[in-house]
Amino acid sequence: MTHGYFSSLADGRTLRDDIRDYYFEMVQKINRAWWDQAARLKEPLRQDAVFDLKIQRDGTILAIQVLNSTGSREVDHLLMDIIMKASPLPALPATFSQDRFMAPLRIKAPSFFFRLKQ
Repeated sequence: MTHGYFSSLADGRTLRDDIRDYYFEMVQKINRAWWDQAARLKEPLRQDAVFDLKIQRDGTILAIQVLNSTGSREVDHLLMDIIMKASPLPALPATFSQDRFMAPLRIKAPSFFFRLKQ
């Protein structure tokens, strides 16, 4: 947790059950990619950021948009690169009728006590 972690927004409360399960599975896969690559950070993650992912039915990430930056362009680009490396994500559930899913994703900066000294 010294590098932070990805999480949902509002714990997925506004999502239908089938999509909520998918969303948490997606976040878990992205976190695995993050924890494998987080050591690539050249500076500590100092603030939370929010990204918006556009996901195709087969789980391919089509696009990532920064909604709230970490405050560092370099860190934002590294985070987007790591998210893209998690693609393909699981396929969207059959009960989801649309061809694409827009998924907000938050990266939580480590608390002050866990931040790495640089």
